[in-house]
Amino acid sequence: MIDELKAQIKVVARARQRAQEAFEAKVVSQAEWERRNKAIIDIAVATNQEVNDEEIKLRELTLQIYAQTGNKTPAPGVGIREMTRLEYDKEVAFTWAVEHTMALKLDVLAFEKVAKASPLDFVKVFQQPQATIARVLEV
Repeated sequence: MIDELKAQIKVVARARQRAQEAFEAKVVSQAEWERRNKAIIDIAVATNQEVNDEEIKLRELTLQIYAQTGNKTPAPGVGIREMTRLEYDKEVAFTWAVEHTMALKLDVLAFEKVAKASPLDFVKVFQQPQATIARVLEV
């Protein structure tokens, strides 16, 4: 049995060595690919950042129009979804949780579920508008 164990140790050591060599070869190959395709990668990164920046502006404009008009669908492709948010003092919530034998550590998900179902005097529940953008927009 000990001989089998020693043999298996060698098998694992060789497998690890092959895996390390393969990983190192992959890293070298990937670096070479990235060097050869730097221009394409740079364009992809830049255009992705442009999309992110423009989507932020679109969300801000959608929220501004919603704030002015109350219209949740101000234009095709954008809309407003109201998210229920809770605001509370974590220490007060933890004390409440301990008193109600919920946990020794505040289970935020469980606590917020209870707070939504049975309002607590130290929890402020409010709706927060969130702008949405359709996956496909007409140009």
